[in-house]
Amino acid sequence: MPRRHLLWLLLAFAISLSVRAPLLDRPLGSHHELCTALVLIVLHNWRTDGFVHHHGAPAITFSSKADLIPPGYTDAPGLHDGVLYYLSHPPLAYDLPYLLFSITGAEPSALGLQLFNLLFHLLTAVALYLIVRELLLKDSASLAPLFAAVLYLFMPAPLWFHGNVYMSDMFVQNAWVWHILVVLRMYKSNDRGWRWPLLAGLTLFITTCISWPGVWAGITLFGIAAFRWWRTREEQELRILLMALIGVGLALGYTAWRWLQVVDADGLIAYFTGRFADRGISVDRGSWSSIKQLVVNYRTGYLPVIAGVIAVLLVRREALRKASARWPLFLALAGLPVLMDHVLLLQYAEHDFAALKGGVLLCVIGGVGLATLKGRWKTAGLVATCLVGVLYFYRTNPINSRHDERFTWQEEQGLYIAKSAATDEMIFTNGFTSEPQVQWCAKRTLFRVDGLQQARDLLRANGAERGIVFSEDGTALVHERIDQEAP
Repeated sequence: MPRRHLLWLLLAFAISLSVRAPLLDRPLGSHHELCTALVLIVLHNWRTDGFVHHHGAPAITFSSKADLIPPGYTDAPGLHDGVLYYLSHPPLAYDLPYLLFSITGAEPSALGLQLFNLLFHLLTAVALYLIVRELLLKDSASLAPLFAAVLYLFMPAPLWFHGNVYMSDMFVQNAWVWHILVVLRMYKSNDRGWRWPLLAGLTLFITTCISWPGVWAGITLFGIAAFRWWRTREEQELRILLMALIGVGLALGYTAWRWLQVVDADGLIAYFTGRFADRGISVDRGSWSSIKQLVVNYRTGYLPVIAGVIAVLLVRREALRKASARWPLFLALAGLPVLMDHVLLLQYAEHDFAALKGGVLLCVIGGVGLATLKGRWKTAGLVATCLVGVLYFYRTNPINSRHDERFTWQEEQGLYIAKSAATDEMIFTNGFTSEPQVQWCAKRTLFRVDGLQQARDLLRANGAERGIVFSEDGTALVHERIDQEAP
């Protein structure tokens, strides 16, 4: 990367930080910040109880006597010794911030997790820069790599999900882009030994250890290598086939080994069967509803760059095509895993962070396309697209939300519960289910009940003497204390 491009990229990243600064370290509120809260609960439990105590599994409830889930409260397959574990994703996205907090000796915090997330946003933008460099036929001085990286810094979805919200299915983006870069370089290299296939397998292993798009990337690479081997019979393609299988297979085996420490094989199968029923392609109200929501997700996450891509395809399609002879390979690497993710997990794609994965494809095409414009039009197009992206980002995430009661009520509830409840009291929410943000701020397990008698039954099942029941009174919480016996 030329030094001037690096300086421009760092300046753009600094500006993107200033765009997000008013929203960092605010009370965890809406727009999927529940994901951040869940991860923080996991990290807090690992730090407080010990990583080994939880067998390296993500504990999303707390483990003091009054916080243990009593028999009969839930039959969730992720329950082990009174603690509920969230096993939907592989473990690496939890392990890395835990390692960071452990090394620094800092308590897990929203700001610490957000800064960790922001660092990887920069690294992912660098990867996009390098990907475009691999795609271009010539002209190392082209602005296309810089344009693609800058677009990814300023679109609404990356601005939010590489900042305030942290979870495996968003963090996986950071490893997947480097896998794409490795495969592009592998097929450009004349090296026919094991070095590049091993590196491709390693990046697949890391990506799959974060989340399931690594599996789709492995299937894509396997399909590409199988097709090329069928046409050429080159031994190198067999090496790539093997490493695609090993990279994904080892990651899935490692994940299964980690999770089997807290559930048995039948429980793990039941867990994933249930999760796929909730997230897969069987949609009760019809697939069309999920597809429409997915389109809305791309609109809210990438509308400015989508508009730019459409414009470029209309007026500069030939120049875009001539910019690289490697478009088919890139489109397969950056497009097929996203397509499989959306199709196979169609209900899950209704979450707007699912569209984050499409940003690699959109920003690369948009960046290369804008760079084909003549004169100052290219820079003007980039600035306009990024500016609209920032404005659209603020439309979804209001800049003045730090003290807005719409975004602070979860913290207020959590702190009120923490202040009101004694450590030996079970905590119940009567008639409503608390958000993970509330449980994070309370640092307690909150049990939903539909009446005082159910609360007393759970007290007896838990063996606890006392409990406290919170009810909603308009926008406020009120509470009363109970014991095992009815008055």
